[in-house]
Amino acid sequence: MPRQFLVGIAAVVCAAAFSATAQARTFFRSGFESPTDIPATDAQAARFLTQATFGPTTADIARVRTVGLSRWIDEQFNVPPTTARSYLEAVDAANGTSNGIGHTQRYDRWFHTAAYGQDQLRQRMAWALSQIFVISDQNGTLAGEPLYVAEYWDMLARDGFGYYRQLLENVTLNQSMGKYLSHFRNKKASATSEPDENYAREIMQLFSIGLIERDLDFSPILDGQNQPVPTYDQNVITQLAKLFTGLNYANATNINNGSNSLMPMTCITAEHDFTAKTVLGGVVLPANAPSCLADIRAGLDLIAAHSNVAPFISRQLIQRFVTSNPSPEYIERVAQVFLNNGDGEIGDLRAVLKAILLDSEARNNAPPANFGKLREPLLRLTAMWRAWNAQPPPTTQFGEINMGIPAFGNYDYGQKPLSAPTVFNFYEPDYQPPGPLAEAHLFAPEFQIINESTTYSISNSLARYSFESYVGMSSPPADRPLLNLTALAAIATPAAMVEDANQRMMYGAMSANMKTALTNMLTFMNGANNLEKARSLVQLIAMSPEYATQR
Repeated sequence: MPRQFLVGIAAVVCAAAFSATAQARTFFRSGFESPTDIPATDAQAARFLTQATFGPTTADIARVRTVGLSRWIDEQFNVPPTTARSYLEAVDAANGTSNGIGHTQRYDRWFHTAAYGQDQLRQRMAWALSQIFVISDQNGTLAGEPLYVAEYWDMLARDGFGYYRQLLENVTLNQSMGKYLSHFRNKKASATSEPDENYAREIMQLFSIGLIERDLDFSPILDGQNQPVPTYDQNVITQLAKLFTGLNYANATNINNGSNSLMPMTCITAEHDFTAKTVLGGVVLPANAPSCLADIRAGLDLIAAHSNVAPFISRQLIQRFVTSNPSPEYIERVAQVFLNNGDGEIGDLRAVLKAILLDSEARNNAPPANFGKLREPLLRLTAMWRAWNAQPPPTTQFGEINMGIPAFGNYDYGQKPLSAPTVFNFYEPDYQPPGPLAEAHLFAPEFQIINESTTYSISNSLARYSFESYVGMSSPPADRPLLNLTALAAIATPAAMVEDANQRMMYGAMSANMKTALTNMLTFMNGANNLEKARSLVQLIAMSPEYATQR
């Protein structure tokens, strides 16, 4: 049997000993003894929360410093998901009209959840997974189906604390994914057509194993000519495409009927290819499977068992939460947890996420120069709202909360939830900006969407949602959160104001030069009252390169 399947299949066999409804996670590890990982300072707690949430709040900082990092994560695992679909359904029902909702309401729900949801870690995980298992409302069909796109988000939120193999199946059978990557109503070969290969290609390239063989630390495996070894070729894509045939709406009885459904797609036997398929590693999926879903599941088992999956998924999750350039050792430590959560189970995403956030590299409060990442543009905004306990906008008579849709129009952030321009996400994990970073062989994915236009529009938006949106303003707008800067404005001296903002927005990491510049600015604002000074201070920090950098 090929090398790449040995570790994965062994882990799958081990995991199969546990039932789907009673998986043997060890819930009571270190459950009763006193916590040993309480951060020494508020700044350390805020730095952790910058990685794990949509932005630290004073309440969350206090909680982390009471229960410790590990227990805070465990508490978050038990917070139920804030759902998007139920919100859209309620708004639609209150409106009393058919098709009374659109992606506008879906975006508003996302921003509100990011700013105010209690399930912060779960929603951050869904945000990370949505950038790996990409669907987009830029697709012509999905543009008119906000409810079903919202259900896809909710599925990611539910499955984000589950197991990779089940997530892979739920993604595959989701009708929005089927429409986006064209295996919806994909038919077996006929005299005039062949199965669409789109999903077969992307499930390998983007959702599981990547293009070349990898060791557990993500380093490439080389052949005798010192060249990377491909994970698959065109023939594997062609063969695997046969697997993803016959899928249609859950309520369909043939390949051409049925209607939108929130349930996983069903498989129409007459349109599924039951022939043998030679796929990854030369493994043959035998002909005449007992059902088309059984055939698909056998193929998904094989993909999920590939040894590339652990480092491939682990590395991208580390990039989304912690740093763009994790060391090979960091990747390998997390990948080991992916292969065995401590109970012999593979692909436990809870265990993987916990390993990412508690790893020694993530928790090093004096990280090396190549550590960290560009803070995602939308997370700059959500972190600002959360840092200053932003007052939410009022609810309309239809139960809607208008967050102002900050990522639209003149306020282009280069990203919107489930609205990437391509299946490759807003940016690619291996993107290297030309210049010093590329010359240093460093990756910086988020820089792929940072240019003159987005820098200008992001800055304008952050100004709108800081200086122009605050509690106490006359005629306050009802279409956005309002920062509560009362406590900041009550601070007596410019230096103390700067330090308070430093702790809230930058987990105490502001440089001495930046502190001096901001203190001087406040000192020379002779004619301004303290609230105007506070607004100016927050706006400039939000627009600064230092705030845009997550260390």
